Amino acid sequence: MPVSPGPSSALERLVTVTRSGGYAGKSSTLLVKGDGSWTRLDRQMRPAGTGKLPEDRRAKLRTALAQADLARLPRFPTGGPAVFDGFVYTFVHGGYEVTVAQESLTPALRAVLAELPAFEEG
Repeated sequence: MPVSPGPSSALERLVTVTRSGGYAGKSSTLLVKGDGSWTRLDRQMRPAGTGKLPEDRRAKLRTALAQADLARLPRFPTGGPAVFDGFVYTFVHGGYEVTVAQESLTPALRAVLAELPAFEEG
């Protein structure tokens, strides 16, 4: 009989989002833990910034992730006009991974992005 998981630990990863592409072909990754602490990684996966989301943003991020429902999205959703030099986002949450081109982001995925820290310093 499977054991249901307990409440998620504050140190467990809540979401990982990688943004790649764009005009300069940049890539960066944001790792957000359950307690709201986050780390930004550069293209070489080296730490490039850290911080902690305030409680209200953490709550909004959790709500946005639930509404995005990665389990029900195709692994590579398509749609919308092609954006040359646009970004591609890979979301990893709850054991699911979805890679979406900028033009195919759903409103729920855009809401997830809105609650994340910046992908680049500055």
